[in-house]
Amino acid sequence: MANIVIGTAGHIDHGKTTLIKALTGIETDTTKEEKKRGMSINLGFAYLDLPNDKRVGIVDVPGHEKFIKNMVAGLPGINLVLLVIDAAEGIMPQTKEHIDILTLLGIRDFLIVLTKVDTVDPDLKELVVEDIREQLADTPLAEADLIETDAVSGTGINELLAKIQEHSEEAQERSANGSARLNVDRVFSVKGFGTVITGTLLDGAINAGDEMYVYPSGKKTRVRNIQVHETDVKSAQPGQRTALNLANLSTDEIQRGDVLSLSEKLEATWMLDVKVSCLPEVEGGIGLWDRVRLLVGTREVMARTVPIGVDWIGPGEEGFLQLRLEEQVAVKERDHFILRAYSPMQTIAGGEVLDAAPHKHRRFKAEIIESLKAKEEGSLDELIADFLNNKKQPFTKAKELQEYLGVDQEELQQVLAEMISDKRVLETKAGYLAQARYQKLAAQATEILSAYHKQYRLRFGMPLEEFRSRMRGNLAEKEISALIVLLKAAAVKEANDKIALQEFEVVFNKYQQTAKEKIEQTLANSGYTPVKKEELAELDKNAEEVLEALNGESVIFLTHEYVLLGKVFAQAVNAIQNYIGEHGQMTLGDFRDVTDSSRKSSMLILEYMDKQGITKRVENYRVLG
Repeated sequence: MANIVIGTAGHIDHGKTTLIKALTGIETDTTKEEKKRGMSINLGFAYLDLPNDKRVGIVDVPGHEKFIKNMVAGLPGINLVLLVIDAAEGIMPQTKEHIDILTLLGIRDFLIVLTKVDTVDPDLKELVVEDIREQLADTPLAEADLIETDAVSGTGINELLAKIQEHSEEAQERSANGSARLNVDRVFSVKGFGTVITGTLLDGAINAGDEMYVYPSGKKTRVRNIQVHETDVKSAQPGQRTALNLANLSTDEIQRGDVLSLSEKLEATWMLDVKVSCLPEVEGGIGLWDRVRLLVGTREVMARTVPIGVDWIGPGEEGFLQLRLEEQVAVKERDHFILRAYSPMQTIAGGEVLDAAPHKHRRFKAEIIESLKAKEEGSLDELIADFLNNKKQPFTKAKELQEYLGVDQEELQQVLAEMISDKRVLETKAGYLAQARYQKLAAQATEILSAYHKQYRLRFGMPLEEFRSRMRGNLAEKEISALIVLLKAAAVKEANDKIALQEFEVVFNKYQQTAKEKIEQTLANSGYTPVKKEELAELDKNAEEVLEALNGESVIFLTHEYVLLGKVFAQAVNAIQNYIGEHGQMTLGDFRDVTDSSRKSSMLILEYMDKQGITKRVENYRVLG
């Protein structure tokens, strides 16, 4: 059975707190100010033991207009909402706003709880019920069960408990995949324990001892202890109301509205790309640069609206916005939010985050609009493609995709396998790469190498380290290595620590060919005695340029100064392999005798072989590398 959290909603004085006390025995108005004023100011928390012994969390959210932001803060992670309505008063303006907020936040599971029924005339109660059904006819609450209760006399309490149990059994189990994430709604200090925070665990699981990150600050902390419903536990699961005792963090370093996550890759952002639904009764809709209050998670921040693809979003309409924030937030794609007017403070819209860390874009750019549509409506493969094509880093690990999409690992791997088979995605040791991103990187590599070949027509290719440096940009070293592997399959060739386009070939004119022959003949005549580069350069006016072209091909640069003919070097390698194969090892003197060369020449050749890994020096002799 799933872990569920129940929220209450309704107008001030309609009996939410009293109802929860009747259900649970817990008083959720905890502060002196709340008791004095007779209203919930902050979020109140309780838990309820159902007849089937299932324990569920309850969040009593404030009903007064001034405390709407606290109400919204309590709603993330809620499965079921009890809409509380006074039998004597019926639906009030705040009740309607609560319904709007709940609907905009994507909540669809409701119970309507009529309170104080024993205090009103039965005929009046029937009129109120009829009015409630009429006013809720075009809302998600149209078919919701209505339970008549009186918390003082106990009327309907058992029936309400049975209905809550029925809903809890139907609730879907939340996946524990992905990194744990919790919106902080309370922060306080407990003597002898230190900093304690509370919130509803939205994603993943938390274990005692886990290291977590506070966003947007990025501070690091450790979970010292976990409580769920006032009971110490070793781990908390998605959907549970959770209290965490945190180490290495003071109450000044974390606050309500912060996000606590196991992931170190959650991004703090100044912008959000969102899909919004504007309420029908909002005068003027949402225009360019309107100042609004963004309520997301447990945060309230001021923001400016930038409609995308349209001039404005009218009353009752849906559309895309980029929100430019006045403070950073840390959210994830598919998180819900509410927008309220700056003044007067009324709810105007709500929706879903499509991109949690976008760049600024032009308002009418077609590709941006298409990307947002894909994020809103796309199938899993379209969402994967959009993420791979638009994220800053071209290569993406499976874990990063899973955290972003919040899907089961098996389902993700199945879709990725299909995309790889269709060649829409490439799989490498450094991660997954969209085909379109690869084509851009391949074009960049081709441009770099083409320019090099044009400048150095007689060189086999660009030194590999230079190529890596030119391609680096947003790529890590292991990603460049993975890219080179892909390029070698179709576009480039690599040899002797140099890289070139596959179609590129060094072509000598007749003068350069003459210089080539002079160089190779001189080196052949010299045998195992390396020749200085400067001596070879004096053979012909084209010799220096041609010598560079021959490097790694028909000639070997043992050092920056000494050169050996490639065929001679190959003979030397063959000789030493045969000798060590027979004798087990070879000294410098042995090599000198075998090749009939000088000590200096032998040393130059053997040291180069050591660098290439052909041989390995052990004390005063060599073995095969």
